[in-house]
Amino acid sequence: MEIRRAIPKDYEKIIALQQENTPDQLSEEDKLQGFIVSSMNTQQVAAINQALGILVAMDGERLAGFLCMAPTDTPPPRHPVVDAMLKTFPEQQFGGKTLQEQRVFVYGPVCVGKAWRGHGIAKKLFVAVKEYTRPNYDVGAAFINDLNPHSLAVHLQGLKMTALTPFEHEQNRYQFVVFSTAG
Repeated sequence: MEIRRAIPKDYEKIIALQQENTPDQLSEEDKLQGFIVSSMNTQQVAAINQALGILVAMDGERLAGFLCMAPTDTPPPRHPVVDAMLKTFPEQQFGGKTLQEQRVFVYGPVCVGKAWRGHGIAKKLFVAVKEYTRPNYDVGAAFINDLNPHSLAVHLQGLKMTALTPFEHEQNRYQFVVFSTAG
């Protein structure tokens, strides 16, 4: 399994894997294994990759998973849930400081293909993202829809992220999780 930064020829594979894992494409049973709330197009994928980056897990030529990273100072338009999360930064504390006082990037979405789940791909991507962001960022921040308990368990129990104060956006509640890039 190769973990590396995405290149333009990966973009269509990222979009295809993302589309396979949005709630409207999944059965209720499949949603229990996690889903992605965003739906990115080629231009958005390219912009994310150029701004901070997208890491991919490649199994030969097949995309096993991906993880997006974005700076918090990206000007709008941003995903509305990201804006809702960013508004909570002055009140959110991690490591003895507010998030507003730290160098924070947005972690996610992250997606692992069905055939590769349970093989440590999310962990490998997580280790790589910490190494990749450590020189320029202190904290990674992510949001997870309350309707996605599998993703929350992966991030809290599996990856040992820290839960902060949840927030709401358009009648949905999101768990706010963070991690230090140093550890």
